[in-house]
Amino acid sequence: MLKITQCETDKDKAHIKDLLLEYFSWINSMWNQEFNMSFDVNSSLEECLAQLDEFMPPAGRLLLARYKGKIVGCVGLRRIEQEIGEIKRLYVQPKFRAQGIGRELLENIIYEAANLGYSKLRLDTAPFTKAAQALYHSLGFQDIAPYFEKTEVPPEYRDNWIFLELRLY
Repeated sequence: MLKITQCETDKDKAHIKDLLLEYFSWINSMWNQEFNMSFDVNSSLEECLAQLDEFMPPAGRLLLARYKGKIVGCVGLRRIEQEIGEIKRLYVQPKFRAQGIGRELLENIIYEAANLGYSKLRLDTAPFTKAAQALYHSLGFQDIAPYFEKTEVPPEYRDNWIFLELRLY
C-alpha cells in the first residue's frame, strides 16, 4: 500500500537526506555518462538540505512516499513567484519505479499547490530524464522557455535543458 505524507519530523528529514543522496548520486552518474562531467555529490546534498525550509509550510511542501512501510520517494514544492510554485527533486528509488509512485507523488504535489493558491507550477529537468518528461506531459505540463537562471545547470547545457509549466487555473 502506498501512502503520501508531508515531511514533518526529524526522522522524516533523515529519510529525505537519504533519498537526496541517492538522487544526487544518480544525477552525477547520469551527467558523467551523458556529458562526461561530474559534480561534488556531498556539497550538492548539503546545499539542498540547507534550503529545505523553502519546501515547508506555509508556502511549500515536501512529500514522502511510503510503500509497504518503506520510504521510497519524495517531491518538493516551493514558491518562486507570488502565484508560481516550483516542483523540485521528484525522486523514486529505482527498484520502486514503474509502479505509479512518481505519478502519485506528482498528483499530490499538484493538489497541494492548487490548495496553496498557486496558479502555475514550473519545473526543470535534464534531457536524459525521458520517463519523467513523459509523466509530466501526461499530467498536462507544457514545454516553456527557461524561467530563470538555473545555477545548478552547467551553462554549456542550459540550452538543452527542459523547462515545463502547468497552469492550475
